[in-house]
Amino acid sequence: MAKHTTLKRGQLLKYIGKRWKNLDIGSPIMKFLGYDSNGFADVWVEYQGRLMLLAIGEVELAI
Repeated sequence: MAKHTTLKRGQLLKYIGKRWKNLDIGSPIMKFLGYDSNGFADVWVEYQGRLMLLAIGEVELAI
């Protein structure tokens, strides 16, 4: 996702990055919680009840 895209808390995102062990590829939707204090390069999301910090390039807006 482009860094100039402004996200709002609660917005749904789709994970498009590399797979990891506990990723349910059938359900890659996560909820945006906020930006990291290090600028707009990283985002905090909630995925299956867990808090995660991801790079902005690993997610896109869910349709």
